[in-house]
Amino acid sequence: MDYIEEAKALVRNLDQRMGPSPYDIAWLARLPSNGGAHWPDLLDWLLENQHQDGSWGSEILYYHDRIICTLAAILALHANGHTPQARQAIKRAERYLWHHLHFLPRDPFELVGFELVAPTLLAEAYAAGLDVPTHTCGYGEIQTAKLRLIPPDMLYSPRISTIHSLEFLGRSGRPDLIHASIASNGSLGNSPATTAYYLLFHYGDDKRAWSYLEQVRKHQREVIYLYPFSIFELSWVLNNLQLSRLPVTEFAGPEVWEKLNAHMTPQGIGLDPTFGIPDGDITSVCTRLLLSAGIDVSPDILARFENKATRLFRTYEFERNFSIGTNIHALEALMVMPDYPDYRKVREQISLMLLDSRQYKMYWIDKWHASPYYATAHALIGLLREGTYLLSACHNTVEWLLHTQRDDGSWGFFDRGTAEETAYTLMALLFFAQYEPADPDILHRAAAFLESSYHGPDTTYPELWVGKCLYTPYDVVRSAILSALILYQQTFGRSP
Repeated sequence: MDYIEEAKALVRNLDQRMGPSPYDIAWLARLPSNGGAHWPDLLDWLLENQHQDGSWGSEILYYHDRIICTLAAILALHANGHTPQARQAIKRAERYLWHHLHFLPRDPFELVGFELVAPTLLAEAYAAGLDVPTHTCGYGEIQTAKLRLIPPDMLYSPRISTIHSLEFLGRSGRPDLIHASIASNGSLGNSPATTAYYLLFHYGDDKRAWSYLEQVRKHQREVIYLYPFSIFELSWVLNNLQLSRLPVTEFAGPEVWEKLNAHMTPQGIGLDPTFGIPDGDITSVCTRLLLSAGIDVSPDILARFENKATRLFRTYEFERNFSIGTNIHALEALMVMPDYPDYRKVREQISLMLLDSRQYKMYWIDKWHASPYYATAHALIGLLREGTYLLSACHNTVEWLLHTQRDDGSWGFFDRGTAEETAYTLMALLFFAQYEPADPDILHRAAAFLESSYHGPDTTYPELWVGKCLYTPYDVVRSAILSALILYQQTFGRSP
Protein backbone atom coordinates (compact mmCIF):
# COMPACT_ATOMS: atom_id res chain seq x y z
CA MET A 1 0.00 0.00 0.00
CA ASP A 2 1.21 3.50 -0.84
CA TYR A 3 0.85 5.15 2.55
CA ILE A 4 1.82 8.61 1.28
CA GLU A 5 -0.98 8.59 -1.29
CA GLU A 6 -3.30 7.20 1.36
CA ALA A 7 -2.44 10.14 3.62
CA LYS A 8 -3.03 12.67 0.83
CA ALA A 9 -6.44 11.11 0.14
CA LEU A 10 -7.26 11.28 3.85
CA VAL A 11 -6.59 15.04 3.92
CA ARG A 12 -8.72 15.56 0.80
CA ASN A 13 -11.66 13.61 2.21
CA LEU A 14 -11.89 14.66 5.85
CA ASP A 15 -15.50 14.43 7.03
CA GLN A 16 -15.39 14.85 10.83
CA ARG A 17 -15.93 11.15 11.50
CA MET A 18 -16.20 10.13 15.13
CA GLY A 19 -17.43 7.18 17.14
CA PRO A 20 -20.84 7.24 18.88
CA SER A 21 -21.04 9.03 22.23
CA PRO A 22 -23.22 7.30 24.86
CA TYR A 23 -23.21 10.52 26.89
CA ASP A 24 -24.62 12.66 24.09
CA ILE A 25 -26.94 9.91 22.88
CA ALA A 26 -28.41 9.77 26.39
CA TRP A 27 -29.04 13.53 26.51
CA LEU A 28 -30.81 13.48 23.14
CA ALA A 29 -32.81 10.43 24.23
CA ARG A 30 -34.28 12.52 27.08
CA LEU A 31 -35.95 14.98 24.72
CA PRO A 32 -39.74 14.40 24.82
CA SER A 33 -42.35 14.24 22.10
CA ASN A 34 -46.04 13.29 22.46
CA GLY A 35 -45.54 11.52 25.78
CA GLY A 36 -42.49 9.59 24.67
CA ALA A 37 -38.99 10.17 23.34
CA HIS A 38 -38.45 12.48 20.38
CA TRP A 39 -35.88 9.98 19.08
CA PRO A 40 -36.94 6.54 20.40
CA ASP A 41 -34.20 4.84 18.38
CA LEU A 42 -31.67 6.42 20.76
CA LEU A 43 -33.30 4.64 23.69
CA ASP A 44 -32.96 1.42 21.71
CA TRP A 45 -29.27 2.21 21.16
CA LEU A 46 -28.75 2.63 24.90
CA LEU A 47 -30.41 -0.69 25.68
CA GLU A 48 -28.38 -2.45 23.01
CA ASN A 49 -25.05 -0.95 24.08
CA GLN A 50 -25.02 -1.38 27.86
CA HIS A 51 -21.86 -3.18 28.97
CA GLN A 52 -22.10 -6.52 30.73
CA ASP A 53 -21.13 -4.88 34.04
CA GLY A 54 -24.13 -2.52 33.83
CA SER A 55 -22.28 0.58 32.65
CA TRP A 56 -22.22 2.60 29.46
CA GLY A 57 -19.12 4.20 27.95
CA SER A 58 -15.94 3.57 26.06
CA GLU A 59 -14.44 0.24 25.00
CA ILE A 60 -11.42 1.05 27.16
CA LEU A 61 -12.23 0.88 30.86
CA TYR A 62 -11.95 4.45 32.14
CA TYR A 63 -13.98 5.07 35.28
CA HIS A 64 -14.72 8.77 34.75
CA ASP A 65 -16.14 7.95 31.34
CA ARG A 66 -18.16 4.95 32.53
CA ILE A 67 -19.60 6.91 35.49
CA ILE A 68 -20.66 10.00 33.52
CA CYS A 69 -22.12 7.99 30.62
CA THR A 70 -23.97 5.66 33.00
CA LEU A 71 -25.51 8.55 34.92
CA ALA A 72 -26.68 10.18 31.68
CA ALA A 73 -28.07 6.89 30.38
CA ILE A 74 -30.14 6.00 33.45
CA LEU A 75 -31.66 9.48 33.51
CA ALA A 76 -32.72 9.01 29.87
CA LEU A 77 -34.15 5.53 30.48
CA HIS A 78 -35.91 6.72 33.63
CA ALA A 79 -37.51 9.62 31.73
CA ASN A 80 -38.56 7.85 28.52
CA GLY A 81 -37.76 4.15 28.71
CA HIS A 82 -41.03 2.79 30.09
CA THR A 83 -40.38 -0.92 29.48
CA PRO A 84 -39.32 -3.87 31.63
CA GLN A 85 -36.04 -4.00 29.69
CA ALA A 86 -35.32 -0.36 30.55
CA ARG A 87 -36.12 -0.90 34.22
CA GLN A 88 -33.80 -3.90 34.32
CA ALA A 89 -31.03 -1.88 32.63
CA ILE A 90 -31.44 0.87 35.23
CA LYS A 91 -31.11 -1.63 38.09
CA ARG A 92 -27.90 -3.01 36.63
CA ALA A 93 -26.56 0.52 36.19
CA GLU A 94 -27.41 1.53 39.75
CA ARG A 95 -25.46 -1.46 41.02
CA TYR A 96 -22.52 -0.46 38.81
CA LEU A 97 -22.46 3.07 40.24
CA TRP A 98 -22.43 1.84 43.84
CA HIS A 99 -19.60 -0.58 43.10
CA HIS A 100 -17.41 1.67 40.97
CA LEU A 101 -17.85 5.35 41.86
CA HIS A 102 -14.95 5.15 44.32
CA PHE A 103 -12.63 3.89 41.54
CA LEU A 104 -12.42 7.37 39.97
CA PRO A 105 -8.93 8.06 41.45
CA ARG A 106 -7.56 5.11 39.46
CA ASP A 107 -7.78 7.01 36.17
CA PRO A 108 -4.75 9.00 34.95
CA PHE A 109 -6.84 12.18 34.59
CA GLU A 110 -10.40 13.42 34.96
CA LEU A 111 -12.63 14.32 32.03
CA VAL A 112 -13.49 17.79 30.71
CA GLY A 113 -16.02 19.43 33.01
CA PHE A 114 -16.40 16.27 35.10
CA GLU A 115 -16.09 18.26 38.31
CA LEU A 116 -19.01 20.42 37.11
CA VAL A 117 -21.32 17.87 35.51
CA ALA A 118 -20.97 14.73 37.67
CA PRO A 119 -22.27 16.23 40.96
CA THR A 120 -25.26 17.72 39.12
CA LEU A 121 -26.19 14.44 37.41
CA LEU A 122 -25.83 12.51 40.67
CA ALA A 123 -28.09 14.99 42.45
CA GLU A 124 -30.63 14.87 39.63
CA ALA A 125 -30.68 11.06 39.63
CA TYR A 126 -31.16 10.98 43.40
CA ALA A 127 -33.96 13.54 43.22
CA ALA A 128 -35.65 11.40 40.55
CA GLY A 129 -35.74 8.49 42.99
CA LEU A 130 -32.96 6.46 41.42
CA ASP A 131 -30.82 4.38 43.78
CA VAL A 132 -27.49 6.16 43.38
CA PRO A 133 -24.77 7.23 45.83
CA THR A 134 -25.25 10.61 47.49
CA HIS A 135 -21.50 11.24 47.84
CA THR A 136 -19.47 12.59 44.94
CA CYS A 137 -15.95 11.41 45.82
CA GLY A 138 -14.99 15.02 46.56
CA TYR A 139 -16.15 16.40 43.23
CA GLY A 140 -18.80 18.57 44.86
CA GLU A 141 -16.04 20.54 46.58
CA ILE A 142 -14.01 20.62 43.36
CA GLN A 143 -17.07 21.96 41.52
CA THR A 144 -17.26 24.82 44.03
CA ALA A 145 -13.52 25.53 43.65
CA LYS A 146 -13.82 25.56 39.85
CA LEU A 147 -16.73 28.00 39.92
CA ARG A 148 -14.72 30.36 42.13
CA LEU A 149 -12.25 30.72 39.23
CA ILE A 150 -14.93 32.05 36.88
CA PRO A 151 -16.34 35.57 37.28
CA PRO A 152 -20.13 35.23 37.70
CA ASP A 153 -20.84 37.52 34.76
CA MET A 154 -18.74 35.23 32.52
CA LEU A 155 -20.38 31.93 33.45
CA TYR A 156 -22.77 31.92 30.47
CA SER A 157 -20.36 33.53 28.04
CA PRO A 158 -19.88 31.77 24.70
CA ARG A 159 -16.28 33.03 24.91
CA ILE A 160 -15.18 30.68 27.71
CA SER A 161 -15.10 26.90 27.77
CA THR A 162 -17.87 26.37 30.37
CA ILE A 163 -20.33 26.96 27.50
CA HIS A 164 -19.46 23.40 26.42
CA SER A 165 -20.66 21.97 29.78
CA LEU A 166 -23.57 24.19 30.81
CA GLU A 167 -25.70 21.16 31.61
CA PHE A 168 -23.99 21.29 35.01
CA LEU A 169 -26.42 24.12 35.85
CA GLY A 170 -29.36 21.72 35.81
CA ARG A 171 -32.71 23.41 36.40
CA SER A 172 -31.02 26.38 38.07
CA GLY A 173 -29.68 27.81 34.81
CA ARG A 174 -30.84 31.24 33.65
CA PRO A 175 -32.87 30.56 30.47
CA ASP A 176 -32.44 34.10 29.13
CA LEU A 177 -28.65 34.01 29.49
CA ILE A 178 -28.38 30.53 27.98
CA HIS A 179 -30.62 31.59 25.10
CA ALA A 180 -28.35 34.56 24.43
CA SER A 181 -25.31 32.26 24.20
CA ILE A 182 -26.57 30.08 21.34
CA ALA A 183 -24.00 30.02 18.53
CA SER A 184 -24.69 30.82 14.90
CA ASN A 185 -25.06 27.09 14.17
CA GLY A 186 -27.75 26.71 16.85
CA SER A 187 -25.56 24.90 19.37
CA LEU A 188 -24.18 25.57 22.80
CA GLY A 189 -20.44 25.05 22.56
CA ASN A 190 -20.77 22.67 19.57
CA SER A 191 -22.00 20.09 22.09
CA PRO A 192 -25.04 17.96 21.22
CA ALA A 193 -25.48 17.12 24.92
CA THR A 194 -25.42 20.74 26.10
CA THR A 195 -27.78 21.79 23.32
CA ALA A 196 -30.19 18.98 24.26
CA TYR A 197 -30.00 20.14 27.91
CA TYR A 198 -31.01 23.65 26.81
CA LEU A 199 -34.04 22.32 24.93
CA LEU A 200 -35.02 19.93 27.72
CA PHE A 201 -34.96 22.38 30.63
CA HIS A 202 -35.33 25.84 29.14
CA TYR A 203 -36.32 26.56 25.53
CA GLY A 204 -37.94 23.47 24.07
CA ASP A 205 -39.26 25.36 21.06
CA ASP A 206 -35.99 26.96 19.91
CA LYS A 207 -35.90 26.10 16.20
CA ARG A 208 -32.19 26.92 15.90
CA ALA A 209 -31.25 24.34 18.52
CA TRP A 210 -33.54 21.70 17.03
CA SER A 211 -32.05 22.35 13.60
CA TYR A 212 -28.55 21.90 15.01
CA LEU A 213 -29.45 18.55 16.56
CA GLU A 214 -31.05 17.44 13.30
CA GLN A 215 -27.78 18.26 11.54
CA VAL A 216 -25.89 16.19 14.12
CA ARG A 217 -28.21 13.27 13.47
CA LYS A 218 -27.83 13.59 9.69
CA HIS A 219 -24.05 13.79 9.88
CA GLN A 220 -23.65 10.24 11.16
CA ARG A 221 -26.05 7.45 12.00
CA GLU A 222 -25.23 7.79 15.71
CA VAL A 223 -24.82 10.95 17.79
CA ILE A 224 -21.22 12.04 18.28
CA TYR A 225 -19.59 13.98 21.09
CA LEU A 226 -18.59 17.15 19.24
CA TYR A 227 -19.84 18.74 16.04
CA PRO A 228 -18.59 20.47 14.01
CA PHE A 229 -14.84 20.31 14.67
CA SER A 230 -13.30 20.89 11.23
CA ILE A 231 -10.27 22.99 12.28
CA PHE A 232 -9.34 20.62 15.10
CA GLU A 233 -9.54 17.65 12.74
CA LEU A 234 -7.57 19.28 9.92
CA SER A 235 -4.83 20.71 12.13
CA TRP A 236 -4.32 17.52 14.10
CA VAL A 237 -4.21 15.39 10.95
CA LEU A 238 -1.56 17.67 9.44
CA ASN A 239 0.34 17.83 12.73
CA ASN A 240 0.53 14.04 12.78
CA LEU A 241 1.63 13.87 9.14
CA GLN A 242 4.45 16.38 9.66
CA LEU A 243 5.98 13.83 12.05
CA SER A 244 6.64 11.60 9.03
CA ARG A 245 9.69 13.78 8.22
CA LEU A 246 8.23 14.62 4.81
CA PRO A 247 7.39 18.28 4.12
CA VAL A 248 3.89 18.80 5.46
CA THR A 249 3.01 20.74 2.29
CA GLU A 250 3.32 17.44 0.39
CA PHE A 251 0.08 16.26 1.98
CA ALA A 252 -2.12 19.30 1.35
CA GLY A 253 -2.64 21.79 -1.45
CA PRO A 254 -2.67 25.61 -1.23
CA GLU A 255 -6.40 25.72 -0.46
CA VAL A 256 -5.80 23.92 2.85
CA TRP A 257 -3.22 26.46 4.00
CA GLU A 258 -5.44 29.32 2.85
CA LYS A 259 -8.27 27.86 4.94
CA LEU A 260 -6.16 27.62 8.10
CA ASN A 261 -4.73 31.08 7.59
CA ALA A 262 -8.17 32.59 6.95
CA HIS A 263 -9.44 31.32 10.30
CA MET A 264 -6.39 32.40 12.31
CA THR A 265 -7.44 35.60 14.08
CA PRO A 266 -5.46 37.99 16.31
CA GLN A 267 -7.06 36.07 19.23
CA GLY A 268 -5.96 32.67 17.91
CA ILE A 269 -7.94 29.83 16.39
CA GLY A 270 -10.49 27.37 17.77
CA LEU A 271 -11.73 23.90 16.96
CA ASP A 272 -14.17 25.14 14.31
CA PRO A 273 -15.23 28.49 12.79
CA THR A 274 -18.59 28.08 14.55
CA PHE A 275 -16.92 27.65 17.96
CA GLY A 276 -16.25 31.08 19.39
CA ILE A 277 -13.35 30.18 21.68
CA PRO A 278 -9.74 30.17 20.44
CA ASP A 279 -7.53 27.80 22.37
CA GLY A 280 -3.82 27.65 22.99
CA ASP A 281 -3.36 24.08 21.81
CA ILE A 282 -4.89 24.43 18.34
CA THR A 283 -3.35 27.90 17.99
CA SER A 284 0.12 26.48 18.72
CA VAL A 285 -0.32 23.61 16.27
CA CYS A 286 -1.69 25.85 13.52
CA THR A 287 1.06 28.42 14.10
CA ARG A 288 3.74 25.81 13.51
CA LEU A 289 1.92 24.36 10.49
CA LEU A 290 1.43 27.75 8.83
CA LEU A 291 5.04 28.77 9.43
CA SER A 292 6.17 25.42 7.97
CA ALA A 293 4.05 26.19 4.90
CA GLY A 294 5.76 29.59 4.51
CA ILE A 295 2.91 31.70 5.91
CA ASP A 296 3.75 34.33 8.52
CA VAL A 297 2.03 34.28 11.91
CA SER A 298 2.42 37.14 14.36
CA PRO A 299 4.08 36.19 17.66
CA ASP A 300 1.42 38.30 19.38
CA ILE A 301 -1.17 35.62 18.60
CA LEU A 302 0.70 32.89 20.44
CA ALA A 303 1.69 35.27 23.24
CA ARG A 304 -1.99 35.68 24.19
CA PHE A 305 -1.87 32.19 25.71
CA GLU A 306 1.33 32.63 27.72
CA ASN A 307 1.25 33.09 31.48
CA LYS A 308 3.89 35.78 31.93
CA ALA A 309 4.60 34.69 35.49
CA THR A 310 5.26 31.00 34.77
CA ARG A 311 6.18 31.33 31.05
CA LEU A 312 3.85 28.39 30.37
CA PHE A 313 0.89 28.25 28.00
CA ARG A 314 -2.80 27.70 28.74
CA THR A 315 -5.42 26.06 26.59
CA TYR A 316 -8.42 28.05 27.83
CA GLU A 317 -9.17 30.80 30.30
CA PHE A 318 -10.00 29.76 33.88
CA GLU A 319 -8.64 26.21 33.54
CA ARG A 320 -7.77 24.36 36.76
CA ASN A 321 -4.91 22.29 35.30
CA PHE A 322 -2.46 23.24 32.58
CA SER A 323 -1.98 20.86 29.66
CA ILE A 324 1.26 19.02 28.92
CA GLY A 325 0.21 18.69 25.28
CA THR A 326 -0.55 22.39 24.87
CA ASN A 327 2.92 23.28 26.16
CA ILE A 328 4.62 20.70 23.94
CA HIS A 329 2.89 22.20 20.92
CA ALA A 330 3.77 25.72 22.07
CA LEU A 331 7.41 24.63 22.40
CA GLU A 332 7.39 23.27 18.85
CA ALA A 333 5.83 26.48 17.54
CA LEU A 334 8.49 28.55 19.29
CA MET A 335 11.22 26.52 17.58
CA VAL A 336 10.17 28.04 14.24
CA MET A 337 9.34 31.50 15.65
CA PRO A 338 12.66 33.16 16.58
CA ASP A 339 11.04 36.60 16.81
CA TYR A 340 8.90 35.54 19.79
CA PRO A 341 9.67 37.68 22.88
CA ASP A 342 12.18 35.99 25.23
CA TYR A 343 12.21 33.11 22.77
CA ARG A 344 15.01 31.12 24.42
CA LYS A 345 13.89 31.75 27.99
CA VAL A 346 10.33 30.57 27.30
CA ARG A 347 11.56 27.43 25.51
CA GLU A 348 13.86 26.65 28.41
CA GLN A 349 11.05 27.08 30.94
CA ILE A 350 8.74 24.73 29.04
CA SER A 351 11.48 22.12 28.73
CA LEU A 352 12.20 22.28 32.47
CA MET A 353 8.50 21.98 33.27
CA LEU A 354 8.19 18.94 31.03
CA LEU A 355 11.13 17.16 32.64
CA ASP A 356 9.80 17.96 36.11
CA SER A 357 6.25 16.79 35.43
CA ARG A 358 6.90 13.17 34.43
CA GLN A 359 5.18 10.46 36.43
CA TYR A 360 7.85 8.43 38.25
CA LYS A 361 10.40 10.17 35.99
CA MET A 362 9.22 7.91 33.17
CA TYR A 363 6.07 9.06 31.38
CA TRP A 364 3.70 11.99 31.00
CA ILE A 365 -0.08 12.26 31.26
CA ASP A 366 -2.17 14.96 29.64
CA LYS A 367 -5.70 16.17 30.22
CA TRP A 368 -6.71 15.86 26.55
CA HIS A 369 -5.87 12.17 26.05
CA ALA A 370 -6.41 9.16 28.30
CA SER A 371 -3.25 7.29 27.32
CA PRO A 372 0.17 8.31 28.67
CA TYR A 373 1.65 7.01 25.40
CA TYR A 374 0.11 10.01 23.60
CA ALA A 375 1.62 12.63 25.89
CA THR A 376 4.89 10.74 26.33
CA ALA A 377 5.52 10.30 22.62
CA HIS A 378 4.76 13.95 21.88
CA ALA A 379 6.87 15.18 24.80
CA LEU A 380 9.83 12.99 23.83
CA ILE A 381 9.72 14.17 20.20
CA GLY A 382 9.37 17.79 21.31
CA LEU A 383 12.32 17.57 23.70
CA LEU A 384 14.52 15.81 21.14
CA ARG A 385 13.70 18.55 18.64
CA GLU A 386 14.57 21.15 21.26
CA GLY A 387 18.15 19.93 21.46
CA THR A 388 20.42 16.92 21.89
CA TYR A 389 21.51 18.31 25.26
CA LEU A 390 18.20 16.91 26.60
CA LEU A 391 18.95 13.40 25.33
CA SER A 392 20.36 11.99 28.57
CA ALA A 393 17.44 13.42 30.56
CA CYS A 394 15.05 11.39 28.37
CA HIS A 395 16.66 7.97 28.90
CA ASN A 396 14.20 6.86 31.58
CA THR A 397 11.35 7.65 29.24
CA VAL A 398 12.89 5.72 26.36
CA GLU A 399 13.54 2.74 28.63
CA TRP A 400 9.90 2.78 29.73
CA LEU A 401 8.73 2.77 26.11
CA LEU A 402 11.10 -0.02 25.10
CA HIS A 403 10.15 -2.23 28.04
CA THR A 404 6.37 -1.88 27.81
CA GLN A 405 5.86 -3.22 24.30
CA ARG A 406 3.38 -6.10 24.24
CA ASP A 407 4.07 -9.53 22.75
CA ASP A 408 2.14 -8.70 19.58
CA GLY A 409 4.30 -5.62 18.92
CA SER A 410 1.75 -3.10 20.18
CA TRP A 411 1.59 -0.65 23.07
CA GLY A 412 -1.44 0.04 25.25
CA PHE A 413 -1.76 1.54 28.72
CA PHE A 414 -5.07 -0.12 29.56
CA ASP A 415 -6.30 -3.66 28.98
CA ARG A 416 -5.09 -4.06 25.39
CA GLY A 417 -2.69 -2.72 22.83
CA THR A 418 -4.09 -0.27 20.29
CA ALA A 419 -2.98 0.90 16.87
CA GLU A 420 -3.21 4.53 18.01
CA GLU A 421 -0.90 4.15 21.02
CA THR A 422 1.47 1.99 18.96
CA ALA A 423 1.69 4.67 16.26
CA TYR A 424 2.66 7.39 18.74
CA THR A 425 5.25 5.19 20.43
CA LEU A 426 6.79 3.97 17.18
CA MET A 427 7.19 7.56 15.95
CA ALA A 428 8.85 8.59 19.21
CA LEU A 429 11.30 5.67 19.11
CA LEU A 430 12.13 6.33 15.45
CA PHE A 431 12.91 9.94 16.37
CA PHE A 432 15.10 8.75 19.25
CA ALA A 433 16.88 6.28 16.94
CA GLN A 434 18.31 9.26 15.01
CA TYR A 435 20.51 9.98 18.03
CA GLU A 436 21.11 6.63 19.72
CA PRO A 437 20.59 3.02 18.58
CA ALA A 438 17.27 1.38 19.43
CA ASP A 439 16.57 -2.34 19.19
CA PRO A 440 15.42 -2.71 15.56
CA ASP A 441 13.35 -5.78 16.41
CA ILE A 442 11.11 -3.61 18.61
CA LEU A 443 10.62 -1.17 15.74
CA HIS A 444 9.97 -3.90 13.16
CA ARG A 445 7.40 -5.65 15.34
CA ALA A 446 5.60 -2.38 16.04
CA ALA A 447 5.42 -1.50 12.35
CA ALA A 448 4.20 -5.01 11.49
CA PHE A 449 1.42 -4.66 14.07
CA LEU A 450 0.38 -1.31 12.58
CA GLU A 451 0.39 -2.61 9.03
CA SER A 452 -1.70 -5.64 9.97
CA SER A 453 -4.24 -3.52 11.88
CA TYR A 454 -4.65 -0.77 9.27
CA HIS A 455 -7.64 -1.38 6.99
CA GLY A 456 -8.22 2.00 5.39
CA PRO A 457 -10.85 4.69 5.88
CA ASP A 458 -13.56 2.47 7.38
CA THR A 459 -11.46 1.35 10.34
CA THR A 460 -12.72 2.30 13.80
CA TYR A 461 -10.62 2.76 16.92
CA PRO A 462 -11.17 2.64 20.71
CA GLU A 463 -12.06 5.88 22.49
CA LEU A 464 -8.98 7.49 24.07
CA TRP A 465 -9.49 11.22 23.54
CA VAL A 466 -10.68 13.20 26.54
CA GLY A 467 -13.79 15.38 26.38
CA LYS A 468 -16.78 15.26 28.70
CA CYS A 469 -16.63 11.58 27.78
CA LEU A 470 -13.97 9.63 25.92
CA TYR A 471 -14.25 9.88 22.14
CA THR A 472 -12.36 9.03 18.95
CA PRO A 473 -11.76 11.38 16.01
CA TYR A 474 -11.23 8.54 13.56
CA ASP A 475 -9.24 10.33 10.88
CA VAL A 476 -6.93 12.02 13.40
CA VAL A 477 -6.06 8.55 14.69
CA ARG A 478 -5.74 7.24 11.15
CA SER A 479 -3.31 10.02 10.26
CA ALA A 480 -1.08 9.07 13.22
CA ILE A 481 -0.96 5.46 12.02
CA LEU A 482 -0.17 6.50 8.46
CA SER A 483 2.52 8.92 9.64
CA ALA A 484 4.18 6.21 11.72
CA LEU A 485 4.20 3.82 8.75
CA ILE A 486 5.59 6.51 6.43
CA LEU A 487 8.29 7.38 8.97
CA TYR A 488 9.18 3.70 9.27
CA GLN A 489 9.49 3.50 5.47
CA GLN A 490 11.62 6.65 5.42
CA THR A 491 13.89 5.17 8.10
CA PHE A 492 14.33 1.62 6.76
CA GLY A 493 13.65 2.13 3.06
CA ARG A 494 10.93 -0.54 3.01
CA SER A 495 7.49 -1.43 4.32
CA PRO A 496 7.17 -3.62 7.45
